[in-house]
Amino acid sequence: MRCLDIKCSKCCYETEMPLSEKDIKRIEKLGYSRDEFSLIKDGIRVLKNINGHCFFLKNGKCFIYKYRPEGCRYYPVIYDVDKRKATVHDFCPLASELKISTIKKVERYLIRHIKSIYGELP
Repeated sequence: MRCLDIKCSKCCYETEMPLSEKDIKRIEKLGYSRDEFSLIKDGIRVLKNINGHCFFLKNGKCFIYKYRPEGCRYYPVIYDVDKRKATVHDFCPLASELKISTIKKVERYLIRHIKSIYGELP
């Protein structure tokens, strides 16, 4: 991903990334307990922030990048609840590089991921 190329980790600050059970189990296999890297917020498990950044961010890099949560993999594509479709989070410096075809492709996976967490689309 180009975020590694430009050494960007903006999306890793003040994150409230929702986690699926699949995400949690994948990370637990690395030796972490779910309470160590996540917490429950509004009834769902989300990544924990330490000093304002994701638990897994060290020296500007995700140290579980290969095993990161699905939502992190799909970013900067996000699901806009009001528009009821996937869009690009303009907070990301690489947002303008994404093609509409890529956004549409990611949307299918993103919707499936959201449903695995919430049971339905918010």
